[in-house]
Amino acid sequence: MQVLDYKTQIKLNYGELNQILDWCEKNCVGNYKYMEDPNGSMYDSWVFLFENERDYVAFIVWKQ
Repeated sequence: MQVLDYKTQIKLNYGELNQILDWCEKNCVGNYKYMEDPNGSMYDSWVFLFENERDYVAFIVWKQ
């Protein structure tokens, strides 16, 4: 069972999700998951969950 302890919410413009997923595939060493933010606007607010703290921090730094 994977435990995804590290969570962040990001806003994306239409068509940007694939770029984010490509980055995750190339750079994450642990498991990750993403889903539409149930509290956000449809298609522009996403929640990313990471198993590994290193992946989480790298993602946060890269997205800034």
